Amino acid sequence: MEQQDRIMDGDLQTLGLQSILKMLALSGKTGKLFVTSGPETLSISLRKGQIVGLHEDGVPQPDVLGMLCLLNKLDPPRAQYIRELARGDMHMSLALLVERGWMTASEMQRRLEFLVTQSISHALRWVNGRFAFHRQVIPMESKMQPLDVDSVLLEALRQADEWEEIMGEGVTHLTRTTVARWQPEVSNDVRNLGLNQEGIEVLCLSNGELTLQAVALALMSPEARVARIMARLLELNLIEVVDTALETELQSDLSNIIIKCQYLLAQQRQSSNPEQHLLGLITTLSECINGLLVHHGSYARSLRGRGNIPSMEIARYLERRFMPQLQAFARQQFPILETTSFHYGQLDCNDILTLNKLVKGEQLEEFYWEAVQGLVAFLRMIFTELLRDEVGNSHIGRQLTVAWRIFLSEIDHEVQQYQIYRAHRNTQLSRGRDTIQPSSLGIVQNWQNPADNNGEMWSPDTRRRSI
Repeated sequence: MEQQDRIMDGDLQTLGLQSILKMLALSGKTGKLFVTSGPETLSISLRKGQIVGLHEDGVPQPDVLGMLCLLNKLDPPRAQYIRELARGDMHMSLALLVERGWMTASEMQRRLEFLVTQSISHALRWVNGRFAFHRQVIPMESKMQPLDVDSVLLEALRQADEWEEIMGEGVTHLTRTTVARWQPEVSNDVRNLGLNQEGIEVLCLSNGELTLQAVALALMSPEARVARIMARLLELNLIEVVDTALETELQSDLSNIIIKCQYLLAQQRQSSNPEQHLLGLITTLSECINGLLVHHGSYARSLRGRGNIPSMEIARYLERRFMPQLQAFARQQFPILETTSFHYGQLDCNDILTLNKLVKGEQLEEFYWEAVQGLVAFLRMIFTELLRDEVGNSHIGRQLTVAWRIFLSEIDHEVQQYQIYRAHRNTQLSRGRDTIQPSSLGIVQNWQNPADNNGEMWSPDTRRRSI
């Protein structure tokens, strides 16, 4: 940027943003004003002393379309249609909504004006920083009608005063970048919670993705007012503040567990004997379960913020949390799970893994098969409950669910291949064609290529890995 184009610069402590904008408006300047404070930068475009555009560096454009859907002001198919056309440009999104008659031009203008006022109100509270005005910089294009500086400043100052008031009330733990989400126990029917309309709208927008700033924009309500409502929802235990650093760490840890489980599953595919194949699945499933239990011992909601918790207390928590479900699976569907137990917060499957010392042949295979089915069901339950407790219905939760489903589909594939093998073997037995005992060498040959069926019992990819 050319130095000769800069006609004014200085320190915010010497000349505040309010005075700077008034001077530029009175002199009818055209150009761009840059205001920085620490990592934050605000760019304000002016044409003949009026505001025609604004941009905050490092602040992603709010998902207006998604927010309108949450408020039932736009249906998802229309939102997706506009999103594909606008490609992330908020101004274009609003203009397309107006063009198709799904939003009035006056509402678009109010929303754009509110966004400008909201950002300037935040910058008015900056004490330290620098500013510079460049006259030859072409103002950014915007769908907004030019705004009078005095009118914008009047409303921005009012919002800044409101924010100072809530700071005095002790609502200091909330900032414009705060992200909140519904508590897992909150019902979908929010009408029965005794909230007013504005409270319901803030609750609906607290989806774990939108910042307080974005919620204020969606409702065109001052950030201070939204912060008060959020504080009340927190008191009612309807929402919680998202700890983004913790959730990033949580996501990384859980992603690593899923990757490790996929690796273990790939390793056990090399077994060609059905008993060894099932035993490999049991080993993989038990290690995955224990990996999830270790993870939950670090990130369970009720264990957070309590400092260094003794390992025995964590173990007792995990056993109280998951032992009843394991016992229920054993009673109702999979009796083999009665041989498992919890030991220091970990699932002990040693009795199943060493069952071949007591049982042989077809009976051993049946026990293994029952154990696989039971452990798959227990694994699914643990992950579902773990995710619900740790991140609830959030963006991160949905991302992790997708990754988990991919891994489970691989488990399901292995189970289905064994089911196909069993069905084929049982058919052969019922027809009297198979006179070889399952424990003999013949079963290995049939497992790899049952009944000379050209290997079709296994997918080409699985066959390649087992060679």
